[in-house]
Amino acid sequence: MHDDFTGPAGSPPDAGRWLTRTGRPFGAGVETHADDSAHVALDGAGRLTMTATRDAAGGFTAAWLESRREDLLPPSGGALRIQARVRTAPGPGLDCALWAWGNPMRHPEPGEAELDRWFRAGEMDVFEVLGSQPDRVHGSLHSPACDQLPSCGIGGHGATVDGAPLSDGFHTYSMVWTRDPDTVTWHIDARPYLKLTPEDTTPEGWLFNQPAHLCLAIIIGSPGGPVPPGTPDPAAFPAGMLIDEITVAVRGPKDATDAAGEAAR
Repeated sequence: MHDDFTGPAGSPPDAGRWLTRTGRPFGAGVETHADDSAHVALDGAGRLTMTATRDAAGGFTAAWLESRREDLLPPSGGALRIQARVRTAPGPGLDCALWAWGNPMRHPEPGEAELDRWFRAGEMDVFEVLGSQPDRVHGSLHSPACDQLPSCGIGGHGATVDGAPLSDGFHTYSMVWTRDPDTVTWHIDARPYLKLTPEDTTPEGWLFNQPAHLCLAIIIGSPGGPVPPGTPDPAAFPAGMLIDEITVAVRGPKDATDAAGEAAR
């Protein structure tokens, strides 16, 4: 799976690759999500723009995309790498994120509550950049057996080399997910900063052996992140996140050991 977001300025992202969620999906903050060119559109220069806005009444609107592909899973003995080159949006209260949900979030049991779906699906955060910590990127796993983070999760963070805000420029965020052995490793700009295994989550908390799909969004004022994002500042809006490309690559058992090395190059 690869998207370099080529297309005319103002056009929507490729509908063959992406679904646009509206309203208040599970995990949203104080914002409503919209499907219009003011909040999600190609910029005509090979990038996707996702914009968060604040209206005169103080309401917030942003964009939320999900991949149509829902078969993202490393083969046994292999690896799957999710990588994105992104310039995140600046401002307190903002949480720019790319994550993978297991498919129970998309295909619930009859009558199943959203929180129960999430507990079965698990969540792998490829990156979260929060306005309260502008030079840090957080990687996390979420499952009901993990409680190191307030939102049933465990994780860690990387940072820019010079302490500059991540929103000052483009950075490459990657997550390498392997099965047999089971690991997830996170990188920023080819530098690894976190690795988790079932020993960290407990075997019961390792939900990451099922197919998944991607989600990409700007969340505003959410209490569900790894750290509080801060209070939204009206002066920070509109705030835009630019996505240069997103790639998902799979390696088979013979060359899975190369996947982490390639992500680090």
